[in-house]
Amino acid sequence: EAPDWTGITAFMNLYVPLVIRFNGSDAYFCKLDGRKQKKKNYWFEKLALQGADALVSVSAFTAKETRSLFPLKKPITVIPNSIDIYRFQPATTPVVPKTILYFGTIIRKKGVLELPAIFNLVVAQHPDARLIILGKDVVDYKTKESTKSMMQYLFSKAAEKQVTWLDELPYSEVRQTIADAEIVVLPSFAEALPMTWLEAMAMEKALVTSDIGWAKEVMVDGVTGFTVSPKEHQAYADRIIELMENKSLQVRIGKAAREHVIHHFSTQVVTAKNIAFYRQIITKGNA
Repeated sequence: EAPDWTGITAFMNLYVPLVIRFNGSDAYFCKLDGRKQKKKNYWFEKLALQGADALVSVSAFTAKETRSLFPLKKPITVIPNSIDIYRFQPATTPVVPKTILYFGTIIRKKGVLELPAIFNLVVAQHPDARLIILGKDVVDYKTKESTKSMMQYLFSKAAEKQVTWLDELPYSEVRQTIADAEIVVLPSFAEALPMTWLEAMAMEKALVTSDIGWAKEVMVDGVTGFTVSPKEHQAYADRIIELMENKSLQVRIGKAAREHVIHHFSTQVVTAKNIAFYRQIITKGNA
């Protein structure tokens, strides 16, 4: 098996069947980001995909977009990413009230540049709300500036005082930070099928995510959390405030999110799908 990213198998001649799994090629993310892709990268990715014996994608959205980008005639099997539901479990400790968490890379495509405007609106109604931003800062491809510094400029004075920045942490500490949060916000513009969403859902967190493409394959709006366009700042803030003010809704959504993960994204469920898929590929290879 190989990833689709930059077509690393483009010039490989293998004596066994080759499967390429879509977690988002360079072409895919360039399209979602609105960036121009290097011709060399596109050519390598296209060559690799054409040479694969079978294709599998972590989401139907990624499969559809990738097919149209190259284009591809081969069938594409959809098998989502999985998560260990025993490693990511609901916390036994109480949450910290009015704590909102973003965790992931601090980069434009994750929707982080929308967070200041959203949080400014939250703080206007709840001055004691806190936003924790956990992740590695990245230089923005458009401005060549630190994304973190760009975000800091966008917070109101009142909101800026309520923001805590955390650098990369050992994953045990990341899990504890998720556990402490009352609400998790993940307003991404570009994903294939995001592990951060599955991790927070498995831990019974109340989520507000983006509503783009893959979102409907992970979230059920109003049931496992809320899906909102990150550009709709007031609507996004309203959902955060609704969760903050309604503890029973937080609990109900969190429990529904974990149940959804158990039935659709747990290691046990997804592993069985992968085994069936690979048995089919091996049988064809030996025919």
